[in-house]
Amino acid sequence: MTTSHSSGRPVLLIHGFGSSTDSQWRQTAWVGDLEAAGRTVIGVDLPGHGASKDLTDRDAADLLLDEAAQHGSVDAVGFSAGSWALLAAASERPELFDRIAVLGAGDRILTDGMHTAAMQRPMVDALRTTEEPTDNPMVTMILAMITAAGNDRDAVADFLAADKRFPTLADLARITAATLLVEGSADPVGPSELLARTIPHAERLVLDGADHFEIPIRTECRTAVTSFLNRENR
Repeated sequence: MTTSHSSGRPVLLIHGFGSSTDSQWRQTAWVGDLEAAGRTVIGVDLPGHGASKDLTDRDAADLLLDEAAQHGSVDAVGFSAGSWALLAAASERPELFDRIAVLGAGDRILTDGMHTAAMQRPMVDALRTTEEPTDNPMVTMILAMITAAGNDRDAVADFLAADKRFPTLADLARITAATLLVEGSADPVGPSELLARTIPHAERLVLDGADHFEIPIRTECRTAVTSFLNRENR
């Protein structure tokens, strides 16, 4: 198999809230496809999730930076909460990231403050209660994801409640990595038009009809990201 020299860089994968490297990336063929394309794949679990379940006192961006610094230069893929951690890391240490794919990072997360503690409090409270929700489909779905991933409900709630670094527009403008923004046209967090205008070397891929959680499981997404990461031109 012939691959570009980008295969010398490992690919870091960081999943979304409630999931894990195994459930988000390995079980959905991401790891297999990237390895088949000649890449070394390293999963980074969010604090309170997967292998990072006891690291709720750490910031997800720092976990990415710690791993990236060991290799000098990496490519990376993030989804949802993992995407924002990746953007924060790539803005703080741009020299460590060559190509990044950012999935499900709609502008509304930034412009409407959907990442703030006040906006996250209802989900934190729902995770901490011993009663199972009967009237909140989002909570029901997140709880199912947590269970499927083998995560601890309280640890995931601790992650959501913790203070996290979140990139500003000025931060995003410092990113030097070639960036692919993948969004779903039916994602309630909206398009990533503002991000695309702000990140210097950004391009967008819109998945027609995809809602937020469909984005990483679409074959079209996985194929496009794998191709993007193995591309060399900006």
